[in-house]
Amino acid sequence: MKNKGIIIAIVVVVAILAVGSFLKFGNSKQETETIETNTTTQQESAKEVYQFKAEDKTVDLGVEFASLNMPKENEYSEIESCAFEGMDKEYTYDHYMIATYPDGDKDKVKTVYFLDEEAQTTEGVKMGDTYEKMVAVYGENYQKSDDQYTYEKGKTQLIFLIEDNVISQIEYNYVTD
Repeated sequence: MKNKGIIIAIVVVVAILAVGSFLKFGNSKQETETIETNTTTQQESAKEVYQFKAEDKTVDLGVEFASLNMPKENEYSEIESCAFEGMDKEYTYDHYMIATYPDGDKDKVKTVYFLDEEAQTTEGVKMGDTYEKMVAVYGENYQKSDDQYTYEKGKTQLIFLIEDNVISQIEYNYVTD
């Protein structure tokens, strides 16, 4: 009779351990699914903004400039910011310029200006292309002010200046609060 009680006790302990392991595994699986969902949401959010690609770099607007690990610029300038506390900075490369704004102790990407026809948007539009190409690539959902056409995605803008049906200037802009 004593052996029967020991066997029952062992069966109960094994059952409790099995249930505990199952519950722990179930929570781990749920946590993994939550992490995967958050990662997917972040990737989808990244698609809801304009990004500029230069060589092998992706320039995200509104992010810390230092985090981009950009190559050495050709020219650098800074000036006291009239909109923020600190210095506005400009980094000029061969075909584009990146302007930053101060945000506390960090410099964040505010604007990317195209300098010539060698720079192109991620979707392949460049200075010298026509209004028709811009519309074929980005559609007609823009805001127009004189010769300026502005497309918006999230807190980013893609701005084209068009003169005589030809794109004469392109810039990406981050809308700060």
